[in-house]
Amino acid sequence: MDENQEVKSDVKRPFFLSILCVAIFSYSILFILLFLTGVLFNSWITNVLNDFLTAGEVQGSSILMLSIVGIILYSLTFYGAFLIWKLKRKGFYVYLISSALIILLPYLFRFGNIISAIVLLALIIMILAHFRKLS
Repeated sequence: MDENQEVKSDVKRPFFLSILCVAIFSYSILFILLFLTGVLFNSWITNVLNDFLTAGEVQGSSILMLSIVGIILYSLTFYGAFLIWKLKRKGFYVYLISSALIILLPYLFRFGNIISAIVLLALIIMILAHFRKLS
């Protein structure tokens, strides 16, 4: 076999899995940018929240920690989707764990959102339909 020839794989990425990965890439990048904004404009966001919330107890360090954790978790979802794109089973587990943390952590701090939980669970179920294609 010639060294320059590429070995073609018999396993091809299903079209729907490609669409799911692109959707996850877009979703993750959007939230990474939002949380990056939270890091960069931490004091302004804190002032706005304290002006508009009745309790007025939001601290800058809370916004900063939330933003950093958000960047880390959504970066992990992006990485998991990248591995799924490459048809690696490890990617599904990375995506599953990071999505579960994204769903659960807000509820621990009493500001969870059911819509984001539904979206992430739907994506997990749709990826799970292609689990056998992952190696």
